[in-house]
Amino acid sequence: MKRSIQKGFTLVELMIVVAIIGILAAVALPQYQEYTIRGKVSNLMNAYDSIKSCITAQYTTDPGQMAGVSSMCSQAANAYFAQIQPNATGFSISTPAASIGANLTATMTNDYSVQSSVGGNLTWTCKSDPVKYFPTGCRS
Repeated sequence: MKRSIQKGFTLVELMIVVAIIGILAAVALPQYQEYTIRGKVSNLMNAYDSIKSCITAQYTTDPGQMAGVSSMCSQAANAYFAQIQPNATGFSISTPAASIGANLTATMTNDYSVQSSVGGNLTWTCKSDPVKYFPTGCRS
């Protein structure tokens, strides 16, 4: 009796491979989209850090002139957010879904009004929505 040698894959084997790839893609695509949004949010957080540093420097140098931080510490618009105009007690920004991939809102506040009367360092509070896209320090 002559044995035949199998050449190639059977239809069942190919269908199993396609099913496995489909399952992996179904899990990976949402994770990748979340990853890209987090990367864009890091750009936003860098802008926040820059503004926080500017406001803190102004507070340290001359706490009586905090009204000028709006012009001194503003952050120009970029592809992910509109111009950020801070005030002496903090700033807030909302980003449209078209620029980042999700509607986001983040608010940074400080205790300037309390600290200006008693002195000391500024304490910053960050609130974000939705929290899953923001770093741990800005989840509240």
